[in-house]
Amino acid sequence: MLDVLRELHVASGHPEIAEVVRFGSDGAPGGASPAGLRIRYVTGSEAYLWGAIWPAETPLPVPEVLPPPSRRAMRAAAFAAWLLEAARPGAFRAWELVALSDLGPAGERGKVPLGLRINCLDGTSVLLRATAAGGPTVEPDTEPHPDYRIPAAG
Repeated sequence: MLDVLRELHVASGHPEIAEVVRFGSDGAPGGASPAGLRIRYVTGSEAYLWGAIWPAETPLPVPEVLPPPSRRAMRAAAFAAWLLEAARPGAFRAWELVALSDLGPAGERGKVPLGLRINCLDGTSVLLRATAAGGPTVEPDTEPHPDYRIPAAG
């Protein structure tokens, strides 16, 4: 699953993305070294999508507009959902963007996209939690690439 997501991110050609690599060694969520993806951006900030266990999820619609880079974790989860919607990988039965209970900015806890639930054809289901780390520059509150579109599959 992580390999598919990594390839989708790389193939997206998004001008923000500088590098996408896998990390962690746990085969199942909840361990000391959860497996995931690290997405490094040209600004130096990073987002992480990693296997997690969470007590409650609320399904969210995939937004038509990405959250701004200043909300990097939310943006990473939503962008991954965009990629899945565009590619519709055959290894996945379904996916859904989710809010996670008690996570998010004050006043928005449990209401913003900070996770992605993926159901695979083999019957497994994994929650990828989105987190982020800032870089050396302040991320913008506006969309820096308004003309970007996910490339058509081909």
